[in-house]
Amino acid sequence: MQKKYLPLFIILLIAGLLLIASLYAKKSASIAIDFHNDSYAGASQCKECHQEQFNSWRKTYHSTMTQEASAQTVQGQFDGNYYTYWGITIQPVLKNGQYYFNYFEPKTKKLLYSLQITRTVGSRRYQQYLAQTENTDGNYYRLELLWHILDKRWVHLNGAFLGNDHQAFDSHTGIWNQNCIFCHNTGIKPNMLNYDEIVKQTKAGKQLNLKVDSRFDSHVSDLGIGCESCHANGDEHIKLNQNPIRRYFLRFTNTDDKSIVNPHKLSPQKSMDICGQCHGQRTPKTYKLAREWMENGPSYRPGDDLEDHVNPVFIQSKLDSKTSDIFKLRFWEDGTPRLSAYEYQGLKQSKCHIDGNLTCNDCHSMHDGNPKGMITKDNLTNKACESCHQDLVKNPSSHTKHKKDSVGSLCFNCHMPKIVYGVMAFHRSHKIESPNPSHEFVTSKPNSCSACHLDKTDKWIYDKSIELWPVLDPYNSSFNNITQIIYKLHSGDPVERAIAANNINYTGENISNSGKLFLIPHLLLAMEDDYPAVRRFSFKSLKSILTEVIIESTELKKLNTSLKHFDFISDYPQRNHILKKAWVEFEKIDKKQWPTPPNNSLLDDNYLLDTNTLYKLKLQATQDSKIIQIGE
Repeated sequence: MQKKYLPLFIILLIAGLLLIASLYAKKSASIAIDFHNDSYAGASQCKECHQEQFNSWRKTYHSTMTQEASAQTVQGQFDGNYYTYWGITIQPVLKNGQYYFNYFEPKTKKLLYSLQITRTVGSRRYQQYLAQTENTDGNYYRLELLWHILDKRWVHLNGAFLGNDHQAFDSHTGIWNQNCIFCHNTGIKPNMLNYDEIVKQTKAGKQLNLKVDSRFDSHVSDLGIGCESCHANGDEHIKLNQNPIRRYFLRFTNTDDKSIVNPHKLSPQKSMDICGQCHGQRTPKTYKLAREWMENGPSYRPGDDLEDHVNPVFIQSKLDSKTSDIFKLRFWEDGTPRLSAYEYQGLKQSKCHIDGNLTCNDCHSMHDGNPKGMITKDNLTNKACESCHQDLVKNPSSHTKHKKDSVGSLCFNCHMPKIVYGVMAFHRSHKIESPNPSHEFVTSKPNSCSACHLDKTDKWIYDKSIELWPVLDPYNSSFNNITQIIYKLHSGDPVERAIAANNINYTGENISNSGKLFLIPHLLLAMEDDYPAVRRFSFKSLKSILTEVIIESTELKKLNTSLKHFDFISDYPQRNHILKKAWVEFEKIDKKQWPTPPNNSLLDDNYLLDTNTLYKLKLQATQDSKIIQIGE
């Protein structure tokens, strides 16, 4: 070849190679991946190419949702102290670097058995503990005590969930393999070993205890909620992108990589579906899929239509063709969820989603913001609503009728009130809606106005709302005319009572610290409730009030001291003994310098309770329709 043609040949060769590489890369990039298999890589394999995203994910509580028990992961105090609840004594103890629950008969102190803690679930609000047994080796059992990380104490599960005192010691123990595994891990394969046998025996009418009779040999690709929970299983993605030609083609042509799922590039509904696979309680779409779930895991993968695989649970949902109220108590009367893990259902009912395509990713991000909720600073303000409601965000007072920088002008407080119970706390409703007191009074749903206006009656709230927002449709013409927070605290169902007790601890600026003194006797009374959750929130609110005003009164210090050892889940005699002393200390207090109690607060000027009316309210709370026994 003549030398003068050599450069041209080289150029043509390079161009040809680039063309071939481009065609190869384009073809490779267009390969459609079927994610409905078990080819999970594990989050650690994503680190090499996505270091920044991996690091931000590791900071989240998703990544530490389920962990092997070790000195680095266990947060509970396994210090050998004894805790007696619901008739059994448990001793959390550390021995030879391993964690154990020792179980004793309380009266004789006889050791019943000992279980080694093998895994933990949760790392933010509280941590639960899993163990295996010799008889059911593949099963992991959720044990009875959890460690409350914020309160720094042990809590029996019966006190964590919405149930009353009349529960068995093991009411909330369960098999991790058939429940927790589905949302708290990645690449799930429950691998139930005796599904057919269980179905056969059930059809034959045999009474089974699934906690004991079910058998599993479960596997996951990641303990915790890993990358592939949101991006789909990535083994093929990793293999394909070993080729640098493909990688550079994708980068420089800005071509979507079809070997992985990017939630931000999906339709609004499919994007929301990714969160809804866990943050939306659901049942398998068919009986056939139910078996598939228990043996091979959920059939849904990111990028699918979630509701092709599951039936999201709503207030009218049934497990079969028969009439069933199994899910009814998990919602307020108008269908708004009142338990956590129903955020998907709440958003699905919101006009912001229906009319405005609002999705989870508009407020939350796995890789940005505070790990406690994964929300950026801007989205914790009214700026979260700015894209659709610019005028209202710019001048909120014209809409809210509250001062611009007050809690009453923060969109979330009125349109997403904290009326959802879960993990021993109240969370914002994800059904974004305008409050309407008259409607909420009729449906027994908590009203956001009463969360701040602790000294106001339902009649006052109704009249004021109609005055400020005349467009509201009036529903109610009958009122109890009792201070609303007190009415709910004593007469509502357990969720209403717990919300009322919790709201008393709210730090809105419409009522002074001394202005909350009228709530002290009501909280003492609520601490006698037969639901542990109500007692807990009442106690926390009472302690908060006393802490705020205690400097001014020696007598209040004595009241505070008398409550020092109150335990909301201890036996009734112990609680009753402490509360009797507290009532004595409260009655000793000279209340002449205290503010006059608000009208209709069921107190006279001497802070004596209206026992006749309160007795009637308590009777309302004990109606069968208001007795709740639900977990989460």
